[in-house]
Amino acid sequence: MKREILGVLIAAACTAGGSAVADGYDDTGAVYISPMADYTLLDKNRLPNNAAGYQIGVGYNFMPNVAAELDLSPNAFRIPGTGASEKLNALSIDVLYKFLPVTSLVRPYALLGGGRMTDQVGGHGPNNDQWLVEAGGGALIGLGDQTGSTRVQLRTEAKYRKEFISDALFIPHDPGDVIVSVGLNFMFGAPTPPPPKAAPVQEPPPPPPPPPPPPPPPPPPPDSDGDGVPDSIDQCPNTPKGDRVDAVGCTIKDEIKLERVHFATDSAELLPDSIETLEYGAATLKKYPEMVIEVRGHTDSTGSKQHNQVLSQHRAESVMRYLKDHGVTNSMTAKGYGEEMPVASNATKEGRQQNRRVSLRIVGGP
Repeated sequence: MKREILGVLIAAACTAGGSAVADGYDDTGAVYISPMADYTLLDKNRLPNNAAGYQIGVGYNFMPNVAAELDLSPNAFRIPGTGASEKLNALSIDVLYKFLPVTSLVRPYALLGGGRMTDQVGGHGPNNDQWLVEAGGGALIGLGDQTGSTRVQLRTEAKYRKEFISDALFIPHDPGDVIVSVGLNFMFGAPTPPPPKAAPVQEPPPPPPPPPPPPPPPPPPPDSDGDGVPDSIDQCPNTPKGDRVDAVGCTIKDEIKLERVHFATDSAELLPDSIETLEYGAATLKKYPEMVIEVRGHTDSTGSKQHNQVLSQHRAESVMRYLKDHGVTNSMTAKGYGEEMPVASNATKEGRQQNRRVSLRIVGGP
């Protein structure tokens, strides 16, 4: 029955183990000491009763998963009904194969070994010094960190020990015992992996090439007379040097004429066809913001003088409001002159049309 129990334990250890995986924390080169308490299930033909005892092992890990161990097990077992004991002093060398990586919480192992046993019944019998073999399995359960050079594990073990003896008084032929043990495993000098290599420092990429310089600005448009108005829109070429000119390059004297400014009949409402002329006036005044302007409104003689006076005032104010709304900052006033300052005869249709006008009179400034 004891052999069957041990066989199940060994098979379970081997099945759970598998092959160890190298993870940089193996046991190679480490030594260890294993003090353990044990309980021995003696061969049924032996005289003594089963009993507790102890064993101590000293080992060396010469491969990542393989260790060699020297075990000493000096135990005595009482023989019932007598005052005598049977002393079983075993000294063995075992080889352990450990499964799973060191960092696993539980590491099953299998063992196989042999050695010598002194078997003495009673205090005065002969010391029967015989060979033994043993096989079994166990598990190492990590206690704390298992990656440093010093490691501690809880150790459990079960093994079958066969003693080769015959023709000895009170000792059965080739008895076999099962020993179940538990204790601690103290390991010293275990290798630790080197620190991880620092990631290579990558040189920063070279800076991008500077952008190409901007293209040179285009040459200014030609201005043959130097009045500040390009030739393409200059309506008065060859303006004398130093003259103030309007938006189309013509000399400004006392007044900026706003031809083709039209209003709704008998109203100060500007008609859409007046916009081009008003934009011309605004552009000219923006060139000379220091000029002081009087916006003058005029009518023909149709209607009463009083009515024409009021209408011309409203039309002058309408033009001044448009100029201010479109960015003109000059100092400006609006004044209506009615029919008092005609520039043509009111007797003809064409004359009356010329008299209905708005102009920008320069009344101050440099």
